[in-house]
Amino acid sequence: MAPSFFDDYQDVPNVETGLDLDAADDRTLRMASRPVDSALLDQLVRYQETFLAHVEADAAPEAMARASKAALEASGLDVKAAEWGSAILRAFGGRRWTVQRLRSKLTELASRSGPEVDAVRKRVQDELVNQEQETDALGRRYGAETVALLREREAQLLGLHTRLTKVLIRG
Repeated sequence: MAPSFFDDYQDVPNVETGLDLDAADDRTLRMASRPVDSALLDQLVRYQETFLAHVEADAAPEAMARASKAALEASGLDVKAAEWGSAILRAFGGRRWTVQRLRSKLTELASRSGPEVDAVRKRVQDELVNQEQETDALGRRYGAETVALLREREAQLLGLHTRLTKVLIRG
């Protein structure tokens, strides 16, 4: 990337050297983002848990509106923070759900052999590497510390992501 007037932005150093426009976009988004600390992550989890507690039985639009209001009250977040944080959790959860599915597929393929199975195994392994790299790349967009914190609570966040996806697909 060519130097720009943002290069002195202390929190987001310009470390990209090529023409990777995604990296430049991520860097721009990182400058507009704020870090997720443990307290904020707790609030986001409380928001999602409260929302899910209300809508898993009834995903009608009116129920979702009531659930959103209850979740905001329970979490102490405002709408902007809840939506911004939910976007981060969706991005992370989606990547990690895909990684989980790919690992399951590799386990399933371990007991089988043959040229077709080897080709599928290779594609799955390549995609697994890609998904891990994409997860790491979220650090450019949201901050490395944020992604590290999300990874620490990956199992919990993945569970919430899966439940929320089921509700929204049904809804």
